[in-house]
Amino acid sequence: MNKKIFKAAAVNMDCELGNVKANLKKMADFCKEASTKGALAICFPELATTGYSPTILGEKYYEISEPIPGPSTNYLCKVAKATGLYIVTGISEKSGVPGRLYNSQIAISPEGKIVSIYRKIHVWGLEKLTWRESITCEYGTFDMPMCKAGHMICYDTSFPETARVLSLMGSNVIFDSAAWRNLEADIWELNTRARAVENHVFMICSNRCGVEGDSTLNGESRIIGPRGNVLAAAGHEEEIIYADIDIDSCIKDNAMMLSYMKDRRPEAYSLISDTRNF
Repeated sequence: MNKKIFKAAAVNMDCELGNVKANLKKMADFCKEASTKGALAICFPELATTGYSPTILGEKYYEISEPIPGPSTNYLCKVAKATGLYIVTGISEKSGVPGRLYNSQIAISPEGKIVSIYRKIHVWGLEKLTWRESITCEYGTFDMPMCKAGHMICYDTSFPETARVLSLMGSNVIFDSAAWRNLEADIWELNTRARAVENHVFMICSNRCGVEGDSTLNGESRIIGPRGNVLAAAGHEEEIIYADIDIDSCIKDNAMMLSYMKDRRPEAYSLISDTRNF
């Protein structure tokens, strides 16, 4: 019997703010490297094609954002097909409504097809000046040969409900694209591990590194096992990290040792969705 195990890659990436062409070229180079190392899937940071800062780029985002599909996704589809990788990345999406942008994450299959699009549900702080929150609040998942995978973007990681819903939808793996600052590095470390162990899933987390204006992006991309154990971790500079994602052991361990889903008491949690006091 074939084992359900694959190698995943997460990228610490220093994006060039506003230079889509340069960022795509760098992403393609990372994909080629990951392919030679035997990876099946690679995760890039939040807004990897454009860079992140909503305060520096401002109105320019309306010029460089693209529809999906569009030129950037078409290029990445070719890269995925050439390298045999699932590519998961953040992108600034231009919607069909004039002036409306979404902070999105896409998944592209090794066949070069867009298999999933997720629009960020929890939009943080000054991001709201540029990107709209997902109107439909639809969570994104896609099927891989060995498992189902889910989408998450940066600030989503601070909300336990996000990973819980993806887990209840059948995800064994969550791809998390982020642009997390060094000022909250301790929260990044805590949240990513907590979301993994709470839901008994693998977290493949790619974070930005480098400096944009007065913000230093933290790096420290990480791949985390379903017990919250860090399987691989990056530093603060550009690099790719790798880890084996053993779906069989995850499912076996979940069935034999952990019962978080079975022992839930949803009837006891009604206050969670009650916003009258906020």
